[in-house]
Amino acid sequence: MTCLCVLFAVSSLFLLPTASATSLSLRTEYQGSSFFDAWIFYSGTDTNTTGNVYFETRETAMSSELTYVSDGKAVIKVDNSTSGAGNSTYGRSSVKLYSEETVSQGSLVVLDATHVPYGCSVWPAFWLQGSNWPVDGEIDIFENVNLAQYNRYALHTTDGCKHPDNSSSTSIETGTLISTDCYNATNGNQGCVVEDPSTTSYGDDFYENGGGVFAMLWNDDGIKMWFFNRSSIPSDIEDSPDPDNWTTPTANWPNSSCDVSQFFGAQTITLHSKDITLCGNYAGSASVYEETCSGTCTDLIQEPSNYDTAYFEINYVRVFSR
Repeated sequence: MTCLCVLFAVSSLFLLPTASATSLSLRTEYQGSSFFDAWIFYSGTDTNTTGNVYFETRETAMSSELTYVSDGKAVIKVDNSTSGAGNSTYGRSSVKLYSEETVSQGSLVVLDATHVPYGCSVWPAFWLQGSNWPVDGEIDIFENVNLAQYNRYALHTTDGCKHPDNSSSTSIETGTLISTDCYNATNGNQGCVVEDPSTTSYGDDFYENGGGVFAMLWNDDGIKMWFFNRSSIPSDIEDSPDPDNWTTPTANWPNSSCDVSQFFGAQTITLHSKDITLCGNYAGSASVYEETCSGTCTDLIQEPSNYDTAYFEINYVRVFSR
């Protein structure tokens, strides 16, 4: 990736006169039996990353059980039952969702999941993107490929937005700085990337440890992201989150090095196994694929059992705003 809850009343206790995160109130909730009601199902081939998938319509995704709700949890998955044997260009069925609502500066986005997609050729992501890319920017909250062990957080922008260099980054975040330039035209559109230090942020370790929460705060101070494993989730995060009282962010892009008002416009939440995509120009790139997997990426697409772990299982997605 249920009820959609909008414009919750906020007690004056939380209506502080500053831009502090303590003024955040719940705006939208995707959870339970109505989780999928407020998402747009993109249908078609993967035109963004040239992945070996076909994204199904709402009707097909529901009838094929690529999307469903079980025990209150939303499941979004790659088809793991249909054989593509003998078809070297086979595109496996998958799902790509866009939120109907947009997210703006002054917001906190929270994803609570018990399972995230992983496996050779699998490219999952939970991210935000402006309508005019790259002018309106992109915020990647959860993303990596194949059998990687760590989640990666990233921003993609036009020229001028950067992450502070290593000399100043260690005091503002716990993650490992991979690249500093967010400009989409540099480094093959890698963006400015921070890697999570914990293996519980991705793959099998994420699942074995009960999953966890990814959170992204976008306010006047910049953009901050956190991962909390199941045992360390802040007690206030479900109802009245106050990131000022949380631990040091896993990834942090302060406004001093990236003016978020300039580089980011209203964002649409996108949820998929990279929409879930398979292979494509990143996960399927030989240099990337061979870091954790063997053989040829596209050869895996034909065998459905390769995708038994390629699914999201989500407790909720919540958007808070001030």
